Amino acid sequence: MVSRGEYCLAMDIGTRKVAGLVVEQAGEVYRVRAAEVIEHRGRAMVDGQVHDIPAVAAVVSEVKQSLEKRLKCRLTEAAVAAAGRALRTVRAEAGRDTGLASVIGPDDVLALEVEAVQEALRSLSNREKNWADYHCVGYSVLRYLLDAGPMVNLVGQRGKTIRVEVVATFLPRVVVDSLYTVVEAAGLKVASLTLEPIAASAVVIPAGMRQLNLALIDIGAGTSDIAVSDRGTIVGYGMVPVAGDEISERLSQEFLLDFTTAEKVKRALVGGGQVEFVDVVGVRRQVEAETMVAAVAGVVDALAREVAEKIIEINGRPPQAIICVGGGSLTPGITTALARHLDLPESRVAVRGLEVMQNLKGNLKKLEGPKAVTPVGIAVTARSQQALELATLMVNGRPVRLLQSRQGRVADALLAAGLSMKDLYGRPGPGLSVEINGELIFVKGTPGQPARITVNGEPAALETPIDFGDDIDVTPAVPGQEPACTLKELIPALTPKRITFAGRSVYLEPKAFVNGEAASLEDKVSDKARITYNPLETVRDVLRYLDRQLGDGETVMVNGAVAQPETPVYDGDSLEIARPLSDPPAGFVVIVNGQEIFLPVETETAIFTDLFKALDFTSRPPAGKKNLVMEINGEKAAFTSTIVPGDEIILRWE
Repeated sequence: MVSRGEYCLAMDIGTRKVAGLVVEQAGEVYRVRAAEVIEHRGRAMVDGQVHDIPAVAAVVSEVKQSLEKRLKCRLTEAAVAAAGRALRTVRAEAGRDTGLASVIGPDDVLALEVEAVQEALRSLSNREKNWADYHCVGYSVLRYLLDAGPMVNLVGQRGKTIRVEVVATFLPRVVVDSLYTVVEAAGLKVASLTLEPIAASAVVIPAGMRQLNLALIDIGAGTSDIAVSDRGTIVGYGMVPVAGDEISERLSQEFLLDFTTAEKVKRALVGGGQVEFVDVVGVRRQVEAETMVAAVAGVVDALAREVAEKIIEINGRPPQAIICVGGGSLTPGITTALARHLDLPESRVAVRGLEVMQNLKGNLKKLEGPKAVTPVGIAVTARSQQALELATLMVNGRPVRLLQSRQGRVADALLAAGLSMKDLYGRPGPGLSVEINGELIFVKGTPGQPARITVNGEPAALETPIDFGDDIDVTPAVPGQEPACTLKELIPALTPKRITFAGRSVYLEPKAFVNGEAASLEDKVSDKARITYNPLETVRDVLRYLDRQLGDGETVMVNGAVAQPETPVYDGDSLEIARPLSDPPAGFVVIVNGQEIFLPVETETAIFTDLFKALDFTSRPPAGKKNLVMEINGEKAAFTSTIVPGDEIILRWE
């Protein structure tokens, strides 16, 4: 028995044949210990898809037994590849509100990426039946957005919204299941799974060449698989459902050949000269290869046109060069037609084989030309741990099969289980929008509680590594609630006061209104409520509460001091309204009989008789007296004598 650590058995289960090779790796050198190629006896596979599992399994078993006999060992595991025709590539994006309060963490970004992949899977449902039966075999982030602006890395940032755009690649589960079933029926276990275009590109477009914009075309029997490199990576995959079989079928029609004979004739065209065959009516014929090439020129041109259109669709423009592999790439005229449809020099379209691998040694007799690239690529990707593995895990008590190309994460398992990333983060509760004294404010809902994730009973996060057989449990997130706030939580504390106003005691009780109706401070506030209240904190508030407006010239005195409208009012304060004084009467002061007397007159002077208006003086002499004495400043005065302010006047009866 040979362990996987010593040898790698790679199986290329193709539409026309099964190629198996056993590779041993020593440092950077890959050594082929043995190789076997056996064709299907009928059309058990169509366009890379298994249609007759027992028939295909029989050929795989035959290849396995031949290699075991040659190596004198037992082979138990095989690396295989899925046809590129089954790939589905979808672009999608996802976003969510984050709020400015929290810093964006790695789990936030990973959850958003997986949510975008789920959007891609949902988008696939518009084009495919049984869309849920797809494995995600990988995705690439195209860009991040923070508040609508591009961002290289979201981790550690703050913002209101985050978005991500991804390109995700999916493989139908039926393709994976049929390959696994075939391999297991042949007495083998699937060690790893890769994709045919990935395998081929590993050989002919190694990492050092991927800085160039190159297109790899693997022309097989049923499909032509495409991989495009640029800026150091493989940027896209594609497939057209036309390849070598279309050429064989045209030869069959033109020269009355059964399909098997047409296949042999097609291969003979590469050598040129005359091609000898027996048609379906038993006539032995010899035809110039040039004549037969001309007969299939239209099919070859159509194949090249479809491949060229797919490359433009993936790449957006013609690439710098084309590399062709696969048996169909040997078809005469195919490279010329590709160069024409992509407007490239013919020198930029080349057919390559294993000669590109300088580090490939060993028994290569059955691995000739471009048709050997894919089986060798399967071995290379398996040994370099770039292939996919199918793991079975439990998610919430349900078995889930996870196809992965690296150490799996909890996020990958949840994606395979169909759990929505939106259900992992508790949404915040809906907020309230209210108007308070004319100002619009927003009250946040309560925060949601995130989902609780465990792996084998231990707390875990989306990035937690997982292994075969792990048991993952997810307790759903709990959404937040609408805020249950009362009126007193939205407005300042309204404290009653007792003051003295205009000499009387007044009790000031705060008042609040909701939508025009008097409300209690304990009342719950609803969305879009209009709230008004009187805070009773200043002179202005108190006057408004008492419905007292100041008249012209009036001022407010607080505790005997002149106050302004903004002057605060406290419990126990005394408020008075100070009214303006009236205009002083016209006149001046004189001294009469030794006492100051105000003499009301309109001018600055008066006459002696004006005194009688200001004094309580009898005009009749009292009993016993008959002479009236009138003096101004010691001088005798008459009734018409002038009086000025400050005069000293004598007025009496003698």
